Amino acid sequence: MKKRERRGFVRRVVSILVSTILGGVSLAQAEEAAWPTRQITFVVPWPAGGETDIYARALAHEVSGQLGQPVIVENRPGATGAIGIRHVLHGKADGDTFLFANTTALVGNVVSSPEPVNFDPVKDVTPVGLVVETVYVLWAHPSIGVRNFDELLARARDTKKPQLAFGVTGNGAVSELSVEQLARHYQLDLIKVPYKGSAPQVADLIAGHIQIGTANLGVALGAYKEGRLVPLLAIGKERLPELPDVPASRELGFTEPDFTLWDGLFAPAGTPPEIVAKLTRVVGESARRRSFKAIADGNGHRAIFQSGKEAADRLKNDLAARYRFKAQLEAGK
Repeated sequence: MKKRERRGFVRRVVSILVSTILGGVSLAQAEEAAWPTRQITFVVPWPAGGETDIYARALAHEVSGQLGQPVIVENRPGATGAIGIRHVLHGKADGDTFLFANTTALVGNVVSSPEPVNFDPVKDVTPVGLVVETVYVLWAHPSIGVRNFDELLARARDTKKPQLAFGVTGNGAVSELSVEQLARHYQLDLIKVPYKGSAPQVADLIAGHIQIGTANLGVALGAYKEGRLVPLLAIGKERLPELPDVPASRELGFTEPDFTLWDGLFAPAGTPPEIVAKLTRVVGESARRRSFKAIADGNGHRAIFQSGKEAADRLKNDLAARYRFKAQLEAGK
């Protein structure tokens, strides 16, 4: 090949490569710009009216307004979230259906379920964005006569008095694991009472049918102000501004696992990255809006936004910490 012909050949190859790359970018941009063209569904793997459902509906309202398409919430409860998650993962990853789930469904149940959940929360979903954080509080009914955590320990160890009962709400739920961690560490003999959800557990706690239990501020703060519940411990890294005199579990040396709960939106693996990227931007804007933050604050939670690698790393780290915790429990430590 002559020198002039070779230069011409190289120019043609470069031109084709540039056109291909630009064409691919334009196609991706076009797909992102076109989406969505029809209704979007957020599947919540919990019953309607619960905390995760509340935030899914609040986010759906914000996202719908920004995308110009209806966003509906579909509740598919069962098996501590596994039924709803599998429904999303078995469908098409075409940008029409997403999962709005929390730590209990994607971490706690995966680690603690007595049966295989049949999905991998790391490989099978792509985080769009975590939007809410929740710190639970350990509460006592005033009838047992304790005013702080130290007094609870003394009361629970008093063999002359009846055993204390606490409520649990599902496989891997903070209501069970956090109290079990405390009970094992301090060698407390407590009675475990199962519930189908946090609402009936809190109702029984307020009524005195169980003596201790966990609940977030949004559920229990009213009863606390009325003197019907006593806060003993914030199950997390820091004290809560609303309960400045109540210690955090980290102050007692409980650094792992982090029992702070999160709620967030996830796409099934295989969803076009352009769609995930666009929805991530929209969800981020929605979570930062005053209207969404007001709903979170009003329910005793905190609005956040974590996406991409940060959200994926948090999911992986929470899973790893829960598996370590499970191994410790099984070893009797």
